[in-house]
Order: sequence, then structure tokens, then C-alpha cells
Amino acid sequence: MKHIKTLFILILFLTVSSIVKAENKAEPGLDVDSGDEAVFADSPGDEAREWLDERCSNPKKRCLEEGFNQPEKEGQSTVYLAIGTGYSTMPNSAQQIHNARQNAYSKAMLNAKAEFVKSLGTDITVSMQNINKENTMPDVDPTAIVNDALKKNTGAIADMNEFDKIKKLINLKLNKSLKENGYDENAEIEEKKKIVSKVLNSDVFESSMQQSAQGFLSGFQTWKTFENGDPGDKNEITVVAIWSDKLATLASHMKNYNPNTFPIKKGKTKTLKEQIPLNNAGVLRRTFGARMYYNEKGEMSVVAFGHQSPQREGKKKLLQNACKKARGKANAQLTLFVNESVYFGDTLVEKDAEGTQVVDGQEQEFAFLGQDWEETIKAQGAIKDAKFARLAQKVVPADNTFNASACIVAVAWSPENERGAQSVTDSKNQSTSSTSSNNTGTNTKSDSGQGATGDDDF
Repeated sequence: MKHIKTLFILILFLTVSSIVKAENKAEPGLDVDSGDEAVFADSPGDEAREWLDERCSNPKKRCLEEGFNQPEKEGQSTVYLAIGTGYSTMPNSAQQIHNARQNAYSKAMLNAKAEFVKSLGTDITVSMQNINKENTMPDVDPTAIVNDALKKNTGAIADMNEFDKIKKLINLKLNKSLKENGYDENAEIEEKKKIVSKVLNSDVFESSMQQSAQGFLSGFQTWKTFENGDPGDKNEITVVAIWSDKLATLASHMKNYNPNTFPIKKGKTKTLKEQIPLNNAGVLRRTFGARMYYNEKGEMSVVAFGHQSPQREGKKKLLQNACKKARGKANAQLTLFVNESVYFGDTLVEKDAEGTQVVDGQEQEFAFLGQDWEETIKAQGAIKDAKFARLAQKVVPADNTFNASACIVAVAWSPENERGAQSVTDSKNQSTSSTSSNNTGTNTKSDSGQGATGDDDF
């Protein structure tokens, strides 16, 4: 009977433990899971979506899809999920490859952020027209064609002197182009007609579209990254990024920390440093951006990763410079996590035409489709009095995949940083009010060697 009772208690304990673990994983992407590490993939974009589909097929995990995901039960957050892709400008055989990969990640995040702000509201303007035309009128002097086109483009111009200036400028460009094709402005009219083409009929479709969106984001983070790059090739990085109201609350604490309202999650035992893949070079080298972790006290913290290559291999000073720049990149990611303004703009002008024209007395069919497209995505962030501290630094040597070493720096914000900074401030205030001492000695002797190891009971 005693054994049965013991077995029953053990089963009950395991059941409760599994329930607690399930609850702790109720917020995918808001906590680090064993499946959330960076992944090397042949097709990063496809792999990212397949990974999300696999998660959704697991009944023990909350299904998250691209776009807004509403809470399914009490305690869950509203989550927005976006996928973005960026490409490096350098092959992975280049010395600057890790700088280029860092930028490729940033471009991927910009694309993901653009999806987010577009979902919050986009201004769209569209214009389309289709013009069909036939012209079988007798040929005229090409000079008159130019003058007539000028009048149509400039409207009714009272100041003919200004008109002459415009005509002169356009004729200079026209003559230059025509002369390249054998056109002589002093030739007879019939000779000019052979060079200047005439459109007999045309079907022209023209369209334009402008899109713009802007939003202020707090708490938009990297969840998982996928990367592809064969030796000697340029790398492709895809980011699965998320925003949630819990992450937004965390970002607000990073701007104005309040220990009285800061949320605590029970059951956490690992330090931040134990959770980042410092001993797995392959995963660490593909871990970018800012993401939330829980520390051993159950407090939400944010860790960001920066990557840089040294200017040259074998120079310690240049490697140190790379590490300093890598820390700056990590600081930038933390800043954007806290508070950023994201602008998206897109303009597309298109012309699709076909018809018949006469060139040098011969009829010729023509067809073309041209596009002028421009997209701008811009993110700006700022924070004052940031309490960011370096958590870890790792140098990954060059290998068969990358011909350059990488310095990767992890920088963190956590409540511990806030408490530590406050302790320094309190200590300064106490020192100011206490007695001070003066030292009148003069240092005249050089010294070198190693200092003694101090007590670790800080």
C-alpha cells in the first residue's frame, strides 16, 4: 500500500510538472525554447514558413501565423508575426562578410517591420489609363513636330523668350540623339523624314501606384532566423519577427523601469548567459537582433547580438575594433526594440505599349513594357540614459564557410542593470555626504606585473 501511495504521488508530481511546463510555453516566441535557435536552410523563406506550419501542427504549442494572432486563452498576448528577407552584398569569401551579413539581417528586419506598419494602415493611390491611337496623316517637317510638342508640353507661354530657351535646351538633347542615328538638322526635309520615326498606330497602357505607411513600434523582436549561403556565394537571411503587447510593456520598462509593476515569471532558473549559444559557433554566428529572455529570477530581459569582421586577419587591434563595432550594432538593435518610427513608401510607374511605326520609310512593329519602381523603408529609434551592459563576447574563427573571423557581442538590458546603476548612484550620494581624504604623495616609480585577485563577494 505504501508503494502504491508513493507511486501515485510520483505520477501526480509528473503530471503537475508537465502542466506547468506547458503553461510556461504558452507564449511561443516570448520565451526561449529549444527549437527557437537560428537555422541554416537551403531556402530560408520556405523553411521559415514550414517551421511555422510544423509548430501549428503540434497541439501542445500555440499556433502563430503571419499577421495578427488573437489570444486563445487567458494570459496570452495579442501577437503580430511577420517574415522578412535580406541579402548580403558580399560573398562569404570576402573579409567583410560578417559586416554584410549583419546588414542583410537588418534589411530582413526592415522588410518585416514594413509588413507590420502596412497592416496598421496604408495610404494607397492608384491611376490607370489605356490610349489607342492611329495616325495616317501626311508627314510634316520634323522641326514643326518638335515645336508643336514643345507647345503642348509647356502650355500657353506668353514669354516667347523663355519658350525659345526651353526649345533650345530640348533641341540640343534631340539633335544629339538624332545625330547619333544620322540626322542632320541642315539636311532637306525629305532626308529628315527618313530618320525621324512616325507611329502609325499604338496601344499604350500606363499605370502608377503609390503606397505609404508609418507607425511607431515598441517591442518588435527577432524570434528565429534562417540563413543560406554556399561557399563563395552571397548569403540570404530570413527573419521571423514578432510583436506582442507583453513585449511592448517590456519596452516601456526599458524606457522607464518601475520595479513595482515589473512582471515576474516563476520557475526560471537559468541565467541569461546560460541561455545564449556561446558554445555552439554555428548557431551563435547565425543569431542576430534583439530578443527577450527570462533571467534566473523570472524577470524579462532583452539580449541583442552584433556581428562584425576585422578589417584584416591576424591583427589583435583590428579584431578589438571589430568587437567594439559589434557592440555598437547590438546597442542599435536594443534601441530599435525600445522605441522606433518605421516609414514605408512604394512607388511603381509602368508603361506597356505596342504598335506600328515607320522608320526610314519602312514599317516596323514595336512592343515594350517598362517599369520604374522605388521602395523605401526607414526605421529610426532613440533612447536616453540606456542601461545596456555587455553580456558576452565571442570570436568565431574563419572556416570553410566563411573566410573571415567574426566577433559577436551580446548586449543585454535587464532589471539587474537598473538595480546596479541605482546602487552606483546611491553610493555616489553617500560618498558626497561623507568625509573626504587627500593624498599628497607623488608617484615616481614605474611598476608592472599582475594584480592580485580580489574577493568575488561583490
